[in-house]
Amino acid sequence: SGLNYQITAMGTQIESDNLKALYEVCAEVQESIFEMGVPRVYTVLKIDDRRDKENRTLEEKVKSVKNRM
Repeated sequence: SGLNYQITAMGTQIESDNLKALYEVCAEVQESIFEMGVPRVYTVLKIDDRRDKENRTLEEKVKSVKNRM
């Protein structure tokens, strides 16, 4: 997909500045799981779309949290 992502204990975070590309990746992942024979897939999407600041990467956001701890 070419999108930056991080796998965590609670899910997978995907970075994209293009919502359409993000939705397409989610659909591809969902379909690939069904193609493996899994009868049910539960997907939860949370989108943080902040436009009042420059785009920051997942890595930069994690560093910001760690700096405040």
